[in-house]
Amino acid sequence: MKKLNVLSAAFLLGMFSTVGFAASTQIESNNIIVVEQEVSKTTVEVTDLPEAVTEAIQTKLNQGWEINEAALIADKEKTLYIIKLSKEDETSTLKITPEGEIQ
Repeated sequence: MKKLNVLSAAFLLGMFSTVGFAASTQIESNNIIVVEQEVSKTTVEVTDLPEAVTEAIQTKLNQGWEINEAALIADKEKTLYIIKLSKEDETSTLKITPEGEIQ
């Protein structure tokens, strides 16, 4: 019985110390900053794609993939060409910089 009392006392002491710690914890407020950027999307004809972009996807085209859609996405920080490809039942989307780097 004495062991049960000691164990109960230790448990209660542990519980109160946890509650006391939680009560003294301070939560700092988080500031949320919303930055709006102007993003433009322009549809691009396949014949109007830069040479570096067509060279970057040439391997895919040689494997039987076809371009379904091409678009230019631009904001203040970067510009990317989004190329949507298809091959039979498969689809793929590539993001390519104007310099021909696949992202």
